[in-house]
Amino acid sequence: MESFLIAARFVHLTVAILLTGVFAFDCLVARPVLRRSGVTLKRVSWLAWASLALAIVSGAGWLVAVVAGMSGKPVVAALSQGAVAVVLTRTRFGEDWLLRFALAILLGFCLLARRRAGRAIGWTSLFVAASMLASLAWAGHGASTPGPAGDLHLAADFLHLLAAGLWLGTLPPLILFLAEVRRTGSPDWAALVATATRRYSTLAVASVTVLLTGGLVNTWFLAGTVPTLVGTGYGRLLLVKIGLFIAMLIVAAINLLRLTPRLTAGSAVLRTVTRLQTNASIETALGLGVIAVVSALGTVPPGLHTEPGWPFPFRLDVSVLTSGSQGLLAFLGLIICVGAVATVAAAAAGHYRRAAACCAGLVLCLMVGWFPLRPAIKPAFPTSFYTPGEPYDTASVFRGGRLFAENCVFCHGATGRGEGPAAASLPIRPADLTEPHLFAHSPGDLFWWVDHGIDEGVMPGFADVLSSNQRWDVINFIRARAAGALAGRVGPEVITTAAPEVPDFAFEAGGVQQTLRQTLEKGPVLLVLFTPPAPLARLRQLAAAGLRVIGVGLGSAPEANSEEGPLIVGVSPEVIAALALFRADDDGGETELLLDRAGGIRARWTPAMPGGLAALDRLAVQAEHIARIAVATPVHAGHSH
Repeated sequence: MESFLIAARFVHLTVAILLTGVFAFDCLVARPVLRRSGVTLKRVSWLAWASLALAIVSGAGWLVAVVAGMSGKPVVAALSQGAVAVVLTRTRFGEDWLLRFALAILLGFCLLARRRAGRAIGWTSLFVAASMLASLAWAGHGASTPGPAGDLHLAADFLHLLAAGLWLGTLPPLILFLAEVRRTGSPDWAALVATATRRYSTLAVASVTVLLTGGLVNTWFLAGTVPTLVGTGYGRLLLVKIGLFIAMLIVAAINLLRLTPRLTAGSAVLRTVTRLQTNASIETALGLGVIAVVSALGTVPPGLHTEPGWPFPFRLDVSVLTSGSQGLLAFLGLIICVGAVATVAAAAAGHYRRAAACCAGLVLCLMVGWFPLRPAIKPAFPTSFYTPGEPYDTASVFRGGRLFAENCVFCHGATGRGEGPAAASLPIRPADLTEPHLFAHSPGDLFWWVDHGIDEGVMPGFADVLSSNQRWDVINFIRARAAGALAGRVGPEVITTAAPEVPDFAFEAGGVQQTLRQTLEKGPVLLVLFTPPAPLARLRQLAAAGLRVIGVGLGSAPEANSEEGPLIVGVSPEVIAALALFRADDDGGETELLLDRAGGIRARWTPAMPGGLAALDRLAVQAEHIARIAVATPVHAGHSH
């Protein structure tokens, strides 16, 4: 049934694009050019009727496939048990289908009226056909994106579909136009062809610009990252679509830059028109390939909803580069993009020496860019870009700590520094899991090592011992403990580089349940970790200074917060155990951590440090400074699995 669904989508999308293209070509190209010539395009009218009939039939097939898929029953049973009415009246797809069916009927009346009416009915037909095409956006992924971002995604889908109709949909009418005008034997047929081609070129350039813009927005929402593009089935199909689109652009560039100027070259016009027809046919064939890929993409989960399997043994980590190197690479990247376009344009226009010069410039840019790029090349694994299947919070860290104690302490030791009982007998000493180098590896890298092991059996894999979520719990614990060790190196001065991150946790303040992440959305937070008794005077002063304060007692029992309201929060024993990783035994009984909006530790004070705890006015200034530091935001459409 999935193959039938893809086929129905392909036919319906093709004829919807073609209907828009037929009427757009008629209103914007053919009628203005042929107004005084007496030439008529009968085949174009028949093309419109055939497309409308196929649109109705393929739309019915699409509906049948969706009904069968939603009901989970054979087609005959689904149709006979009223599933069609349910889909049509209770789903967004059904409402959209009814709208397209109504527009198709209206378009049929417009076609009947075209024999007697003038320009007004032609523009009405174009509007109805374009509305029918644009309504397909409600049957796509764009309609599922929530919030204001969803409005942008849906608008991009509308424009993308309309631009496809105005470019790809106008190619078959152009082919018929060139053939019929030449066949009429009109003495000014060459002039008609030249004028029509110039008008069509203007329409095509504008359409391609909109098509490219809409495609970039859609790619951002549905794929968005290089790992998603190359590492998911959706992304690879999208790359095929992009490849076909680029091939169409190259053929279109030849038509625009090389063949169109030759239409005024006297005896060469006939041969040029023949080549234009051939190239337009090639563009149409490539466009049908694009539509076929799009039809399949509609049945595949978007790339950002699935885990990307990285296919290369290396990856690029530009965050390790200096700002100067990053700026140089960005500049070279821009030059390479412009140079690639210039190379293709020069070759399409037949200026091969200019194209060769541009190509040489591209090679030079690549060679120059290689040297600053080398430090960013890191080893990679198929799971390097996996999204953690468990959130980085204290519940996961607590579970991971217990699993680590059961499975990893024998080699890595209770502290994680590679001092376990079996460490001395191993040919390679276990890694110190508290060192900063741990954060040079992505969570996906760690997942691969926990899953498959390291160094040919020196560290065994735990895929058969721990579930996927348990492995992510262990990784969250390892990263939290390393972040706690790294936090010990943070001093009273605000750091602007990568900061160790405190895991999210739930707490109760003033009778209201909250989380650290919810509080951080309002701005920086001062997290005060203490051993009882609570530093009540200090907490009152901090609150009076206008700071957002969360006080957590790390005693054997959760600290009561009845006296201090929201200053001392109530937390679970799991939270206490996880947050204990972020303070030292010799901290003087209190650790104050100033957190940015991502939970990163930007500054740290303890009574045992030189200078002791920070003055209130200094804390307020540093909080304002941290509020201005840009922090990484979650992927716009990311998903955890």
